[in-house]
Amino acid sequence: MRRRRLVSLSIAVIAVTAVATACGSSNSGGGSSSGKLSGTVTVGFAGGGVINTYMTDIIKHAEKALPGVKIKQVVYPTYDDQLNQLPTQFAAGTAPDITLWDNSAPVAEFATQGAIASMSSLIGSTSIKLSAFPQALVNGWKIDGKLYGVPSYLQNSAYVYNHDVLEKAGITSYPTDITQVGQDAQQVKTKTGKPGIVILENLFHLTQYMIAFDGGFNYGKTIDSAQNVAGLNFLLKLFADGAAASSEQLGAAWDGVAIGDNQAAMADGGPWYIGYMSTSAPKVSYTLKPIPSVTPGKSVITTYGGAYSISAKSSDKALDMAVIAQLTNAWSQNEEITTNLGFVPAMTSYVADYRAHTPEYAPFTNAVLAAGASLNYPVNTTAFGNALVAGFQQLVASHSTSSAALLKQLQQKYGS
Repeated sequence: MRRRRLVSLSIAVIAVTAVATACGSSNSGGGSSSGKLSGTVTVGFAGGGVINTYMTDIIKHAEKALPGVKIKQVVYPTYDDQLNQLPTQFAAGTAPDITLWDNSAPVAEFATQGAIASMSSLIGSTSIKLSAFPQALVNGWKIDGKLYGVPSYLQNSAYVYNHDVLEKAGITSYPTDITQVGQDAQQVKTKTGKPGIVILENLFHLTQYMIAFDGGFNYGKTIDSAQNVAGLNFLLKLFADGAAASSEQLGAAWDGVAIGDNQAAMADGGPWYIGYMSTSAPKVSYTLKPIPSVTPGKSVITTYGGAYSISAKSSDKALDMAVIAQLTNAWSQNEEITTNLGFVPAMTSYVADYRAHTPEYAPFTNAVLAAGASLNYPVNTTAFGNALVAGFQQLVASHSTSSAALLKQLQQKYGS
């Protein structure tokens, strides 16, 4: 379950406070200089559902391959919790040695502020072959030419349809464009009293609707574009009519909970739904498809991915890299498939295997993934995302249907 609300302040201004010692950088012994690896390494990740099983499996396998190394899990309850706690932990030197996250997080901020370490000078001494991963995914983890993450999984956005709620509203076919999505959402509200759309109000999810209207941020150059205004206005109108609701308004921890509990008909999501629905809502009938765009018959997604990064304050980065090599090797890639994790393996050779093993992912062909949009957030991602979400929520609370003034203000403050 990814894409949670990001509300942390910049590392540069956050106070250094005490946090749980379990999250501390704990490499010891280091043995990497003597030829025999030894020590303890902490690996942090957002837990929930089948990902806990997956991480336990690959960590056990890594420990067998590295008999002198102990790998301790630091499990955050949600991805929100992970992203919200990391700035304080990075600043205090208590972050996990290794962090599993994806590059919809403000990775560039953490890299430029010196919170995470470059791997460029370390990777050559490991068994990791970056050529095994799609070049676009590797490039997504490079900042100013330096590598800050070793890929673990591919990721992409999608649109989620709850068949039961749609059918109760008399809807038996999928929308062919985003305008029809809005019409279907209104029909669901009219026929069932439930919102047609549920959204987790954060930067990632709001961005998907802007991209559906051919928008995007282009690293801050196009924040207030007409396309972005149209995407947010689409949502604001549905909120004003009661045809859309936030997961918080529905009392759900995130959009997948609302879909799994039949509280709403549609949501933007991604393959992380596959693992969650199989374990938490196995009887609910749903479908994942690319997101309908403003152009009839056309669909869109964002393509990005997850990786392991190293805390700049970790005491033995060579040991960390040896662990990461095990956590991203072929065995671990195959384990993503067999555990029904819902993440697409990062290694190119395993993507087809994943698709064959996971029929829910069939609509996301290589061509669809290759054509996926980039998130391209403004560089000051955290502050921008906080401001966008707060502004959107204020507009929803006032029943406004116009986002033009908000995006113009954000362009002036965070644009490039």
